[in-house]
Amino acid sequence: MTPDDPAQGLDRQTVAAWRARIGAGEDLGDDSTRYLLRRGRSGLDDYLRTFTVTADPASGFAEYLYWRPLTQLLTFSLLRTPCATVRTPERVREYRSDFVLVGTQTLPGGGVVEAGGRRYHYDHPRHLVVIHNDEPFRQESFTTADLAGIWVPTDLLGRRSGQDWSMVPLVDSSPLARATAAFVTRFANDVAARRASIDIDGEHAVAELVRAALSQHRDDSFRAVDSDLYLREITRSLIDQNYRDPEFSPDSIARMLYVSRRHMYRYFAGAEESPTTLIARRRLAHARELLACHPRMSLGEVAADSGFASPGTFTKRFRTEYGMTPSTYRKAVQAGEIDSEPSRPESGDPDD
Repeated sequence: MTPDDPAQGLDRQTVAAWRARIGAGEDLGDDSTRYLLRRGRSGLDDYLRTFTVTADPASGFAEYLYWRPLTQLLTFSLLRTPCATVRTPERVREYRSDFVLVGTQTLPGGGVVEAGGRRYHYDHPRHLVVIHNDEPFRQESFTTADLAGIWVPTDLLGRRSGQDWSMVPLVDSSPLARATAAFVTRFANDVAARRASIDIDGEHAVAELVRAALSQHRDDSFRAVDSDLYLREITRSLIDQNYRDPEFSPDSIARMLYVSRRHMYRYFAGAEESPTTLIARRRLAHARELLACHPRMSLGEVAADSGFASPGTFTKRFRTEYGMTPSTYRKAVQAGEIDSEPSRPESGDPDD
């Protein structure tokens, strides 16, 4: 069965919409990923031995899963029917695991996590859910869920060698948690489903972001972190991924992070550049590269490929930033009069 085939319990339209949402089939790199389809009672029985997964009825269970192990992290993106995932004390003793699960979901609905006699409710898409895999727990989804997330080793989250490390489940909807959830979702989908390349430094950066979210709730082995700094880094990452869309704006970033535009700008109060400036300059940098390397592209094509709404807006902002029109710049590069990285004037930020 291929990823496009429907499984019992999940209709073709739901599966197609999920695959489009996570970008499956739109490869960002050449790294291999893994795809699984579990369905019915045999699919439940075929689950990892570290867990027990149940569904009622068992025959209606279905799960599509993309997953990919990295050097230290493991990423996943899945779509499945309502079910319960249980890690019993017996399974914990038999299959030890020094990993923390970090994830969220996008489809309407939610579920609960039960651990230590407490119930933690989560809703899409505003909650970040963090569970230590070496503690007994039960997680249940009440509706069809599209979960995306990562497994992070506890030693990347501050656990020292030989140190006992435990934590109760975390279900958080703070601005930092929402931003982390948005970033983790995009990261997991890009890496697990779209085969994006990621180096070890990138893995550590993602782990540090999770650590930043956890630091709001723990004070033992976690050092204080600058939450605004991490949120600014997330914003820059979202800009890199979306700047070519002419509709992409600071309001788009605020929606992705589930915060207000005003709240988002507070994160940049001490920064040199605002989100508006960062978007415009990212578009200009891409346009400058196209002008230098693709002489046959028209100015309209360069503007469109770089995310500008019109050639006129592109020309105005290019001249403000670099002190010359795009045509003048292209001719000067071709004539060898300037290199392909002109310096910016001291003043003249792009318009909002």
